Amino acid sequence: MNWTAINSDLIKGLPAAFVAFVIGAIAARIAYNQYLVAKAKLSLDLFEKRFPIFQKTWEIVSDVGFKGKIVMSNLATPFNNFRPQARFLFGKDIEEYIDMLSSKYIDLETFATETEGLAGEDRIENLRKISALKKWFHEEASHGVKDKFGPYLDFERWK
Repeated sequence: MNWTAINSDLIKGLPAAFVAFVIGAIAARIAYNQYLVAKAKLSLDLFEKRFPIFQKTWEIVSDVGFKGKIVMSNLATPFNNFRPQARFLFGKDIEEYIDMLSSKYIDLETFATETEGLAGEDRIENLRKISALKKWFHEEASHGVKDKFGPYLDFERWK
């Protein structure tokens, strides 16, 4: 066997192999960059669907916590309008949080309605409960809602 001929053919093929390697590396880098762009696009799309739910939640909680505003409708609480979306876009923990907000909202509305017909110590007790619930909503509006939704909306996690 002629090793010189084999080595000569091998040396002649090296430039073509090197070019193929470089082209493959460039293609791999482009594919990786496309993956990063697609991942960022998915995160942005998800953010655009999640943010309105956060904003609605925060507005309702703020209205109660800062203004004492309670609005009941056929759907029981304003949270019911977006509870199903929250389950699918955030998961069980946000759904449970919205359920808790809704429950406390109903409690506040119930105490407010009952207080109208009460007098004496019963009225004072209901007013204390109303005050405590409004304070709780105030705390949630100030920190709780943002803390709960923050991990789902934080751009820093996208890096």
